Amino acid sequence: MFHWRFDMFNTKTHVATIMLFSSLLLTACDHSSNEPEKKVEIKPAPKLNNDATTYARAAWKLINQIDSIVYNRQTAEIEEKVRKPLRQLSTDWRINVKMTDSVTEGKYALCRKVLTSLDTWARDVKDNSSSSAQKQADYERDKLQCKDAIDNPALGNTSPK
Repeated sequence: MFHWRFDMFNTKTHVATIMLFSSLLLTACDHSSNEPEKKVEIKPAPKLNNDATTYARAAWKLINQIDSIVYNRQTAEIEEKVRKPLRQLSTDWRINVKMTDSVTEGKYALCRKVLTSLDTWARDVKDNSSSSAQKQADYERDKLQCKDAIDNPALGNTSPK
């Protein structure tokens, strides 16, 4: 009978030892990096605007800031500095300005179109496409139409209520 108790004690010891090492292992895995935890920064939501005038002016400002990169054929910078901001503004515009909103685009849609034509031309320049001259001409035509829409808002643009 003593032998049975010794085996029972031995089994309990083994289980206790395994549990102890398991907890130590899990604790070690949990604290494997000594880097401080990164705090999550909570930013306020962007103020939504359904006024096409705001987006048209933002488009005009953006294209005038970045089209020199495409003109100068700085292909290394086209994706990050030209195409991403163009697509982001265009997406925001399409999401926030709808025909059901209090403000409709009217001629300001030409400024949304210039975002697309600059993006297309930038892609062709980046890819060294043979059609980039035509895409540049399309962009320049669309840019003039956007400028006209901004300079003459009374001609077909709906003003905000």
